[in-house]
Amino acid sequence: MVQLGRFAVLLALATSLWSVFLAVTGVRMKRHEAVRSAEGGLRASAVALTVAAGALWWAFLTRDFSVQYVAEYSSRSLSTFYTLGAFWAGQGGSLLLWSWLTALFAVLVIRQNRFRNRDLIPYVVATLGAVMFLFTLLVAFAADPFQRLAFTPADGQGLNPMLQNYGQWVHPLALYGGFVGFTVPFAFAIAALVSGRLDDRWIRAIRGWSLWSWVLLGAGLLLGARWAYVELGWGGYWAWDPVENAGLLPWLAATAYLHSIMIQEKRDALKVWNVSLVIATFALSLFGTFLTRSGIISSVHAFGASSIGTYLLIGVVVTVLVSGGLIVWRLPELRATGRMGAIVSRESSFLLNNVLLLAITVAVFWGTVFPMVSEATRGVELSVGQSFYEAVVTPLAVALLLLTGICPLLAWRRASWANLQRSFKLPLGAGTLTLAVALGLTRGSHLALALLASFAGFVVTTIAVEFARGARARANAKGERRPRALLRLFSANPRRYGGYLVHLGVVILVTGIAVHVAFRQETREAGLRVGESVVVGGYDLRLRAIDVEQTAAKFAVIADFDVRDPETGARAGGIRAERAMYENQDQPTSEVGIRSTPLADLYVILESADPEAGVVTVEALVNPGVFWIWVGGILLLVGGVVAAWPRRPPRDDIERLLAEAEAALAYANAGEEV
Repeated sequence: MVQLGRFAVLLALATSLWSVFLAVTGVRMKRHEAVRSAEGGLRASAVALTVAAGALWWAFLTRDFSVQYVAEYSSRSLSTFYTLGAFWAGQGGSLLLWSWLTALFAVLVIRQNRFRNRDLIPYVVATLGAVMFLFTLLVAFAADPFQRLAFTPADGQGLNPMLQNYGQWVHPLALYGGFVGFTVPFAFAIAALVSGRLDDRWIRAIRGWSLWSWVLLGAGLLLGARWAYVELGWGGYWAWDPVENAGLLPWLAATAYLHSIMIQEKRDALKVWNVSLVIATFALSLFGTFLTRSGIISSVHAFGASSIGTYLLIGVVVTVLVSGGLIVWRLPELRATGRMGAIVSRESSFLLNNVLLLAITVAVFWGTVFPMVSEATRGVELSVGQSFYEAVVTPLAVALLLLTGICPLLAWRRASWANLQRSFKLPLGAGTLTLAVALGLTRGSHLALALLASFAGFVVTTIAVEFARGARARANAKGERRPRALLRLFSANPRRYGGYLVHLGVVILVTGIAVHVAFRQETREAGLRVGESVVVGGYDLRLRAIDVEQTAAKFAVIADFDVRDPETGARAGGIRAERAMYENQDQPTSEVGIRSTPLADLYVILESADPEAGVVTVEALVNPGVFWIWVGGILLLVGGVVAAWPRRPPRDDIERLLAEAEAALAYANAGEEV
């Protein structure tokens, strides 16, 4: 099976390159059958990479420790669940996953467009084939997961304990799904530029791909933050780590695109901007992969130093140069035929939204690459701390939050004074009331937090008003009851009302972060015996028992705590914290205990334990607002899914699709031109 897997990778490498050649040849010679053969080549690559993935999984499940990758990331005592997840725990397997997903997505794109966009598909196939070739090349020659050892060890080294978490499964899959998904919009953008077909068809073709990729990448970021919070044991969820930023950068660029594309759809403007954002999103995805895998940065998330970074950096440079050249070449055709609205209009608010998102992206990018720049220019690696990001990103993010409430209240083209008075009256009143309440609750000691709460109240009221107006209009038009009309809004206009859910999720998430930063308690560290307690942030944490669990895979000490009210002594719940030593691992690992409530999380880390003496050392802290970070993140993703969910096209779209299918079949039967 191992030899079959290696052969399948080489076959996928050859077929992906052959697809690029056939697609380019077919479009230059105007031969339809050559393009169809190129599409078949990508299907063959998908089959080959599926076989390669199956072979690697087989090696894991059969405990074939003669394979170096299997010996490094699994062991006989590792559960089947984590053994399957070890597939993408290292360089070779994760790159194979990337290539495999690219191939599967390419096959789906070909199927979706078998009767439409036929003038773009040759270039799409060539671009997808080139990206697939790059990553398959890395799998074949730079990070071969099928490399055999000179001898077969009796057991493997096992999976890193920090990866033995559900996040090991869902976080990488979502993240890679988002990264790879953005390859499809990039391919269509290149196709539009090369072919000169710069109308809205390529944008319609990538709408679903852009939204789903944005959702998947957002899910990857949220799940990564959750994994860091529950597994790393430092009490936080985001540290502006370079690898965290590597995932955030393309997500920010994609967010800007999803907003600015509405201006092109409504006003036929910002064409250069939109195609540039699509290309920037893909380039930042490649750049993030370079950061993670080159070994150029030190991070708990990053892989070790390797030659892979050189290939990926070349890929980033080629992407930027070729795409930039194509944009310059097509500038005359990319000029806007429509006009932007007045300064006070929805178009202008979307443009300002993009400016703020771009500013955040540039700030995060600079903070990420600054250590590399300083080392290259001065020979000393200087890094920027969390204070830099908080000082630069926070005001931009707050302004962006406020804009999410202002934008829906503005009319297209030009907002009249009467329109502004009518639209802003209720949200401004709600924002003022929220400000007064927040100042009262904090006794004026947190003015910045009170202002943020005011902005949040303004945005939430705007969203509520939009839902109420939509439900009322639908109820009057369709004769439906208000609750039913409200629910039907999501199927009638999913992009609009799914977007409002996204904005509501952002409000909740940002508010949770602000509360956490403003009210976080000091950490308490204490040595406890059974029956003793420590008070932290209004909680009495009492050690109830110390247990020992030993299996073939690990030796663990578990501390059970009662959480009580320090004044009344009433029990409010319990927490279990663990400190374990896994086989073949040199350092112990802590599993934190978390008691989460809407007000605050009680977070307990077991730093050391002596079960024989009945003594443990714990670090406890209270994290206010964290509960709402996860609630806001989930709502954000739900809104994204609503916006991306496919729906039955209107009648005019069905007629257009039928016309496209008839045209495609006409020249397919002719067999002469693509």
